Amino acid sequence: MNVDLSRVQRILEWVKTQIYLDETSINSKPRLVKRGQVYRCNFGCGIGSEMQKDRPAVVIQNNPNNKSSGNTIVIPITHDSSKMSCIAPITTQYNPNGDVILDGQANTSNLTCVSKARLGNYICDLPASDMKLIDEALAKTVDLMKYYANIKSKFEDKLQYIEKIREVRNAAQDELSTIRTELGISNDISIIDTIKALKAESK
Repeated sequence: MNVDLSRVQRILEWVKTQIYLDETSINSKPRLVKRGQVYRCNFGCGIGSEMQKDRPAVVIQNNPNNKSSGNTIVIPITHDSSKMSCIAPITTQYNPNGDVILDGQANTSNLTCVSKARLGNYICDLPASDMKLIDEALAKTVDLMKYYANIKSKFEDKLQYIEKIREVRNAAQDELSTIRTELGISNDISIIDTIKALKAESK
């Protein structure tokens, strides 16, 4: 096996950084981060095609867990031009001077739980429209679409059943209205009471 000495050096540097981040993780736990916010995140050295280096990442963990935990869940933002279903495009963000501060795509296949100690500077908040696209891509990535499709199918079946009941009810109401008209019964009088009265008269 050939060893890339430059990679070994990078890994050793990362180990030093890991030790530092681990020491600061306790102080990072109270840090308030919110879903939809983008921070620089130090992913360090990965294995194979795992996400690596320092890059922007969007927080997708819910806010109650963000508040109580020293960890959060992020999705890295890259410039991958892939059209795979795991990729969600994001709206380019600018600072007040008109400079681009964030662009690219969120790669949901690299969903990662990280210590808040890995998070660097805050960059921006993503708009709700971007978060919706990320949520959809994430659902496809972890195969939740079948689950939601099944729920949607059941929901639509219920709606159809309710509509059929409504049609039967409306038809019954129309029929009762016709009977009232033919018998000359006021809407204030019960048909049942009228039928009982007619039976009593016929005896």
